[in-house]
Amino acid sequence: MPRRPNEATTSPALCRLYLLGAFRIERAAQTIHLPTRKHESLLAYLALHPEAHPREKIAALLWGDVSDEQARLSLRVALSTLRKELGEDFLLTDRETIQLNPDFPIWVDARDFQRIANCELRIMDDAEGISAIPNSQFAIDLYRGNLLPDFYDDWLLPERERLRAIYLDALLRLVQHARSEGKYTRAVELAQRVLATDRANEKAHQHLIFCYIALGNRAAALKQYEDCVRALRDELGIEPSTETTALCARIQTKIAATQSPEAALTNLPIPLTSFVGRDGEIKELRELMETSRLLTLTGAGGCGKTRLAIQVATKFATENRFKNGVWWVDLGALGDAALVTQSVARVFNLGEAQGAALLSALTNYLRAKELLLVVDNCEHLLGACAQLISALLSACPKLQILATSREALNIGGETVWRVPSLALPDLAPVPPLAQLRQYDAIQLFVERATAIAANWRLVENAAPTAQVCARLDGIPLAIELAAARLKVLSAEQIAARLDDRFNLLTGGSRTALPRHQTLRATMDWSYDLLSDAERALLRRLSVFAGGFALEAVEAVSSIQYSVNNPLNTEYCSLNTVDLLTSLIDKSLVVVETRGGATRYRLLETVRQYAREKLREANEAQVYARRHRDWFLQVAEQADPKVRSRDQLEWCERLERDMENFRAALAWSLEQSDDANAERALRLAGALWWFWMIRGYWNEARTWFERSLERRDVTPARALPLVGLAVMEYYVGNTAKCKPLFEAAYALYQQEGDKRGTAFTATLLGTAMYDEAIATPLFDEARATAQALNDEWLAARTDIGQGMFYAIQGDPARACPFFESALIHARVAGDRWFIRNSLDFLGSAAFALGEDDRAATLFAESLEVSRELGNKNGMAQHLNNLGKVALRRRDYRQARAYFEQALALRREMGNPRGVYDCLWSFGRMAAAEAQSERAARLFGAAAPLTEMLNGRDRRPYLDEASALREQMGEAAFDKAHAEGRAMTVEQAVEYALA
Repeated sequence: MPRRPNEATTSPALCRLYLLGAFRIERAAQTIHLPTRKHESLLAYLALHPEAHPREKIAALLWGDVSDEQARLSLRVALSTLRKELGEDFLLTDRETIQLNPDFPIWVDARDFQRIANCELRIMDDAEGISAIPNSQFAIDLYRGNLLPDFYDDWLLPERERLRAIYLDALLRLVQHARSEGKYTRAVELAQRVLATDRANEKAHQHLIFCYIALGNRAAALKQYEDCVRALRDELGIEPSTETTALCARIQTKIAATQSPEAALTNLPIPLTSFVGRDGEIKELRELMETSRLLTLTGAGGCGKTRLAIQVATKFATENRFKNGVWWVDLGALGDAALVTQSVARVFNLGEAQGAALLSALTNYLRAKELLLVVDNCEHLLGACAQLISALLSACPKLQILATSREALNIGGETVWRVPSLALPDLAPVPPLAQLRQYDAIQLFVERATAIAANWRLVENAAPTAQVCARLDGIPLAIELAAARLKVLSAEQIAARLDDRFNLLTGGSRTALPRHQTLRATMDWSYDLLSDAERALLRRLSVFAGGFALEAVEAVSSIQYSVNNPLNTEYCSLNTVDLLTSLIDKSLVVVETRGGATRYRLLETVRQYAREKLREANEAQVYARRHRDWFLQVAEQADPKVRSRDQLEWCERLERDMENFRAALAWSLEQSDDANAERALRLAGALWWFWMIRGYWNEARTWFERSLERRDVTPARALPLVGLAVMEYYVGNTAKCKPLFEAAYALYQQEGDKRGTAFTATLLGTAMYDEAIATPLFDEARATAQALNDEWLAARTDIGQGMFYAIQGDPARACPFFESALIHARVAGDRWFIRNSLDFLGSAAFALGEDDRAATLFAESLEVSRELGNKNGMAQHLNNLGKVALRRRDYRQARAYFEQALALRREMGNPRGVYDCLWSFGRMAAAEAQSERAARLFGAAAPLTEMLNGRDRRPYLDEASALREQMGEAAFDKAHAEGRAMTVEQAVEYALA
C-alpha cells in the first residue's frame, strides 16, 4: 500500500496549481519553478488524476521514447525533485504505485473549473432568482485558456479537448439564459467569448444573429451571418445549416407593415445538437396549431417532447408567424407551484407584482398580443399550469399556447397530441442499408455516434444498431445515451448489455436537468409523480410481456390499497380501469388497437424499471405466479377452441399473448418445486396444437424438452410428450418420435383417458411401419371416435392411416383415407386438418401422375395455410406446387415457387425444409441439363438423408444415382463433394444465383 506521511509532520501552506492558459505553481504568493517541462507535465498529470498509478504506466506515459530502464530512472529523479520543491508529504508512493496525497493542501484550477461546471451550471429558477448563474460565471472566469497549450504530451490532448468542450458548453448555456431574460447585450458578449475559442461554433453565430436582430442592428446581424459562412468554410469545409440560413432569410426579408418588429424576437433555446427526423410529426403539429389555441405534447420521459416543441416553435418564429413573437418558458427545474405565474411573467419582464396582481399584470400585457407561448415541462406542476393557462386563454383571444407534459392538462379547448417514439425498422430481417438509413431512430443513433467516434460507420454496425434502437423502443433520450457509450463500447456490446440498461445508459449532458442525465433518473422522475396506487399497478404490470388485455390486468394486477386518515384505516378496492387510465394519461402505458381488440403494453424501458420496483417491493414472485396462473387458464380454455370452427379467432387471441406465454413458461421452469413443474407441463401441453398450427416448431420443441426434464410420472406429461414427438418429426428428427409416442400412449392408458389413448394411437400407428401392428391401433382409435361421436378424432385417424400407406409407397390405398379425413375435418371445422388432408391427398395424386388434381389440391391447401398464418405449411405447399410445375417443364414457374418456399423455410428456421428446397433446386438443374450445378445442389441437400427414414430417402438416392451415371462417377463425386462442403447459407446463395 502507498505509505502515508507521518501525521506529526507540519502541514505545508496551500499550493495553487494553474494549468489553464499556462503552467504556474505558487505557494505563499511565491512562484515555484520546476527544472524541466517533464517535471511540470508529471505534476499536472498527478494533479488531474489523483488516484494511484502503477510506476510503469507513468514512466511509459512521460518517457516512452527511451528504454524502460532509463524511463524508470527519469521517473525516480523527477519524483525526488517534486518532493524537494513541494515537500515530502506531496506524494504517497510504494514500490509499485504513485499517487498525489489526497491530504496535501493543493488547489488546481482545472479541477475546480470542472467541479463547478459539472455541479453548478444547471440553470435553476427559485424564489430568489437564478441561483446558479454566479457560480457558472465563476467557472468560466476560471478558464483562462486551454489546458497547458504549450504542452504536447499525448495524454493531454483528450483532457484539453474535454475541458474546452465543458467551457464552451457553459458559455452557450449562459448565452441562452441571457437571451431568455432579454439581456441581449450580455448574450452578445458571452457568444463572442465562444467564438474567441471556437471560431466555427455555429450555435454561437446563431445566438449573435438573433441578438443583433433583437437589438435592431440589422447590419451587424448580416455581417455575423457572413462571418459564420466564412468560418465554417475555412475551418470545417462545410456550409451553414438550414437553421442559420433561415435566420439570414429573416434578416433580408422586410417585415410587413402589419407586423411588429417584435415578431422577429424569440427567446427560444438553441439546442446544442442537431434535430433529426420527425418531418411528418412537424407537419401535423403545424396543421393542428392552425385550429387549436392550446396544443399539449404528451409522452413518456425522453421521447423528445421538448426538442419537438423547440423545432415547431422555431419554424413559426423563423416565418414571423406571430406578430408579437414566440416565447419560451421552461418549468423543468421549478419546484414550487406558486411560482408558475412568476416564471411566465419574468419572460416578459413583469416580475415586480405578486399573486393576483401579477396574474392581472400578465393578463393585461398579453390581452392584445398575437403571440405563441411555449410552456415546457408542466407535469409536476399540473394544477398550477392548468389554472394559469386556462386563465390566459380566456382573457387573451390572440394568444396560442404549445405545452409539453407527460400527461394532459385536461382543460377546455385542449388538443392533446402524444409524441410517438422514433420510427423503427423491422428486425426480421434487418432491412438493407439504404432502407435502414431512412428510419428516424437509426438516423439519430448514427448522427450522435459519428459525433462521438468519427470513424464509426453504420455499414459495419447495421444489425446491432437496429437492435439497440428497437430494444430502446425508439426513445430519443435512450438512443442518445446509448450512442454516448460508443466511447468505450461497440454497438454490439451495447446491444448485449441492454438488460442492464439503467446502469449502462448514464452520462448524459452535464448541463441538462438531472432527470435527463441518465435513463434511470428520467424514470425516477415519472415514478415519483405517481400516487401509491398508481405505482403499485405500474409495478405489477411489469410481469406482462409484449402486451396485455384489460381482463388480464384485472385478474393479475388488481389493487387493494390502504387509505389512512386521522380517524381510522380502511381498505378500498380501487377501480383498476381508473388506475390504468391514469397510467395511460401519464404516458407510462401504451394503448394499441388491432383487429378490433384493444390492448396495452409497457415500453421495454418502462417495463424493466417497473420490474426493479416490483422486486424492491418483494412482490415479484407473487405476481409472476398470478400471471402464470392466468395464462395457464387462458391456454387451457383455448385448447379445445383451436381445434374447432373458432380456430382462427382463438389462434389470433393466443398469438397476441405469445410473449406472455413465453414469460409464464420461463418463470415456471425456473422454480424448483413440483407444483410449478406440473403447471409448466400443463401450459406447454395446452399450447401444443396452437404452436403446431402456427409453425412454432423449433421453439415448441425447446419448451417441451425443458418442461419434460423432470422425470416425475404425472398425467400432465402425456401431451408434452406427444407435442415433442410431433415437433421432432416436423424438424426432421423422425427417429425420436416413436419412443415418445409410446411413452405418451402408456400414460394415457394408465390414466384411463380413452380419447387421449385413441389420439396417440393414431400417431403411433403411423410411426410403426408394420401394417399388422398399425392397423389395430387405427381400428382402436376409429372405434373411440365413433363412440364419442368425435369428428376431429375421426379426421386424425384417417389422416394417420392414409399417411401410413403413403409412407409404405402405396398412394392408391392412401387416397380414400385422405378423402374421408377431409370430410371429417370440414365437419369438425379444424382448418389444420383440412390443410393436411388436402396436402396429403395432393401428394398422393402427384404420385399417381394426376398433376392437374395435385396442383388444385396444393393451391387450396396453400390458401388454408395462409389463413392459419402457418409459414412452414405455406412453404411445403409452394414446394409441392414447384414440383408439379417442374414436371410440366414450366421451369420459370417452378423456380418462383421454390424461391418462395426457401425464403419461408429460412425465416422459420426449418433445416429439413431448407434441405428439401435445395434438393428441389437440384432437380430443376438436372431437368435443365445443368448436371454439374445439379450435383452440387444434391451435395448441399445431402444432410436431408440423415433426417429421413429409409423409404423417404429412397427418391433422393435414386435421383442422385441417375445423375452420377449420366455425368460419370468422378465428375459427379467432385461436384457433389463441393456442394456438401458448402455451409447452408452458401448453398442457399448458390441455389438462388
